[in-house]
Amino acid sequence: MFKNYWWLNVNPRVFRFKDFDNGDLFSYSSVNEDGSDRKVHINFLDAKKGETVFVYESYPVGRIIGICTVEKEWENDTICFKKEETLTEYVLRTEIEQNREIVNIEPFRYQEGIFFKLNEEEFNAVYNIVREMNPKTTYMKYPNYNKSDFLNDCFFDDKEYEELKETILIRKNVILQGPPGTGKTFVAKRMAFSILGKKDTGKILNVQFHPKYSVDEFIEGFRPDDIGIYKYREGCFKHFCNKARNDKENKYFLLIDEINRGDVIKIFGDTFMLLEVDKRGKENYVELPASKERFYIPSNLYIIGTMNIADEEDSMSDYAVRRRFSYYTINPIFDNKDFINFCKKSPLKAKIVEAVKEINQMVSANNQIGHCYFCDDKSDKELIRTVKYELIPLVEEYLKNQPTIRELAVAKLKSSII
Repeated sequence: MFKNYWWLNVNPRVFRFKDFDNGDLFSYSSVNEDGSDRKVHINFLDAKKGETVFVYESYPVGRIIGICTVEKEWENDTICFKKEETLTEYVLRTEIEQNREIVNIEPFRYQEGIFFKLNEEEFNAVYNIVREMNPKTTYMKYPNYNKSDFLNDCFFDDKEYEELKETILIRKNVILQGPPGTGKTFVAKRMAFSILGKKDTGKILNVQFHPKYSVDEFIEGFRPDDIGIYKYREGCFKHFCNKARNDKENKYFLLIDEINRGDVIKIFGDTFMLLEVDKRGKENYVELPASKERFYIPSNLYIIGTMNIADEEDSMSDYAVRRRFSYYTINPIFDNKDFINFCKKSPLKAKIVEAVKEINQMVSANNQIGHCYFCDDKSDKELIRTVKYELIPLVEEYLKNQPTIRELAVAKLKSSII
């Protein structure tokens, strides 16, 4: 049976394809507002149910943004489509025009019109470009990763693991807090891996907040290009949310390192209210000011932040921010049986750890020394270097206003490596 392939031009100022979810239906008229037939009107009549359609956004930059299929054939001057996919990576017209074999396709020959026909060769050429930038399935083989792997890597017990996992899955927004060096970022990533069941880095977005991080980088905005001209740019979080929307069967994780160092409300901008658990999903959206798109955070996206409670910068003190997150504290685990047995493999490491435990009794809970300095299989030479050039300077900073305790703590560290 002969099959046609199609190209639908949409103007986002009139019709916003990206506002629809996969599976949603939408209709297009084959006549203009004055009742006259649209250009190449015969195309509307020729389209058959199930045939594939590229969706091309004509403004502000010509680009293919998605794929749909014909759901209902032309009737009463209307044709109905079913949305199949929003592309994560849009295909610019300039990228299509680089292929000389398809530079003269029907959509590019007409100055006006919205519904155009492609032959099989043209369709395959365009489709190959689309799939090269937006693989339908991944061929990357990720190592499996389960609960047992997490427990071995992170020195958690079974109860702690289940508690943290359940909190993340129910609350969707969780911050791991604790003194520096307690492995918060490491735990966050391994917990995401364990929930996914594999080390699938394609479903994890890592970002780090800082004082100059802005909504333009995170959501969307106008930023200068290589020659200083300001152009619209989609931010990493918006891009990641669109990726999760296209794959609702799987979970996606945004990991925010040092979340308290950025201005959380300003970075999330208009989307801040959507962080709440009951504000997830298509029913709750905001219209973004730059693109005018309707944006929502999908329910299969989870946010895990990390923060050092020793930091003076703390944007999390804002109650509007705090109530949108749950907090899980990770403390030094020097009394953990598995960690103790691990340290016993190196007499020098065990001796240093005992000194650190004594020092942690001298300092505040926020300024304790974490266990991550000792989680690797370091040689004695590396351990001595760690004490000299990492732990002693750290303790001197923590206790700079307490000279007597500082001298005692430094002496304990020095004696541990003699």
